[in-house]
Amino acid sequence: MQKDNWDAIFVGAGITSLACAAILVKKNSDLRLLIVDKHIVPGGYASVFKRPKVEAIFDCSLHKLSGMSEGGNLNRILEDLDLFDDLDLIYPPDYFCSCNDQEHLVLKNNADLMEEQLCQRFPHETDSIRLFFEQVRTYGRDGYYQFQMLNGTFEPNMEQLRYAHKNLKKVTVEEGLDQLFDDPYLKEILAAPGIYVGGYPEDLGYLYYLHVVYATLNRGNAYVKGASQHLSNVLVGRIEANGSKVLLSHHVNKILVEDDQVIGIESKKGNFYSNRVYINASPHYALDNLFEQNENLDAVKEKLTSLKPARSTTTLYVATDIAPEELGLKFTESMIFSKLLSKSGEFRKIAQASGYKESESEMAFWFNSPMEVTNYHLLDKEGGKVICLNILDSIEHWPKRRTPEYREKKSRASDIMLARLIEQFPQLKGHIVFKELSTPRTYVRFTNNTAGSGYGAMVGTDLSGHVFHHRFPIKGVDFVSAWVAGPSYEAAFGYAENKANKWSFV
Repeated sequence: MQKDNWDAIFVGAGITSLACAAILVKKNSDLRLLIVDKHIVPGGYASVFKRPKVEAIFDCSLHKLSGMSEGGNLNRILEDLDLFDDLDLIYPPDYFCSCNDQEHLVLKNNADLMEEQLCQRFPHETDSIRLFFEQVRTYGRDGYYQFQMLNGTFEPNMEQLRYAHKNLKKVTVEEGLDQLFDDPYLKEILAAPGIYVGGYPEDLGYLYYLHVVYATLNRGNAYVKGASQHLSNVLVGRIEANGSKVLLSHHVNKILVEDDQVIGIESKKGNFYSNRVYINASPHYALDNLFEQNENLDAVKEKLTSLKPARSTTTLYVATDIAPEELGLKFTESMIFSKLLSKSGEFRKIAQASGYKESESEMAFWFNSPMEVTNYHLLDKEGGKVICLNILDSIEHWPKRRTPEYREKKSRASDIMLARLIEQFPQLKGHIVFKELSTPRTYVRFTNNTAGSGYGAMVGTDLSGHVFHHRFPIKGVDFVSAWVAGPSYEAAFGYAENKANKWSFV
């Protein structure tokens, strides 16, 4: 491997790095880009792991792609990259199945149809439902096309834009839904897509959230056959086709700097040089571990104190002996809600107030918060009879790895999550042949993400920390990850495109 100058080096082979590099080499095939990652596969969370004994392939992330219909940003970017010939996409008919106390409400994967469906199910909330979906179509749409707004290709209604920023910018999802609705079940349903971006209603900003709903529901969603790893592999193929390189199993020790100008990176397998370095990693980790002491970075670290990690997850990977859909799990995605609907947020606040003590946290997150269930067998039968159960969690109540307490807690979490699943889909009982749990500690181990965040930074009502990288004191350093782009694949590709468009090819 050559160790001479590269046009740019990416630290971390997460999806934002891969997307940005793929866009750059499409614009200029002469560019020599290097992507370095400590893991054995590319993609970061956009990867899989295999368990051959049960013929199962498990996706490390929810790979539901938003913006995949006409007018969708991700749809357009994938078209620009000529990727559709290499991707087999599955467009599910349902948004998700809402499960509450044995009621299964299958929500249509269409904004207008879902609006009518909810009005029929909750007739006492009809006016507020209409208003919510109108907010999605207006304020959510404006947020969705933010980059086009900046480059002049999308012109918003300035009056509604000013109203939104004045009246909704400091409102949480919890507050926004409380202002509109009384029915606790309806509020849980409308807040459930927060799991796509790593936040509960009390965590996320309402204005941001309207854009999340617009992205996933109004602009379409799809899954990649072959899981997220296939998307990552396709991007790597495009990057390496013209001389750029993705190096795996290369742990980066340090960013090399001379006179406040980046000159490259130091890895365990050698040094690589470039005057441009893009960091696809938690910025907290990067500043604490990849840079030598530099007083010019103190102000950046101070800004970072306001950049809060999104929730981590506790994820249970399950394999069955019979296709899950033959055992009652007939939907691509289901959301299982607590029986104590009006208490779920209260339980989480009690857990936080306790300092995330064990019993309070398990009651809040495992028993009483929404659990997302994905039937991957419906998406790709070649991946095995696989189900993925996902709950937003906090690392604070998890013991250190490789301790008896940690192993006991993992077993307890598995039992609780499986019990919730089987309560809603009792035909699954006796057909679970494999289970494996990933915890917030697992995600720290593999990604170095602060607090095991599964989604980068939390997008709440305080956005001051999100500009930590503006006017970064070391020239040539930039950040590309969910910590700056925002959660979701579409946000990663959109931010990557924006960064690539700022590259000077002169």
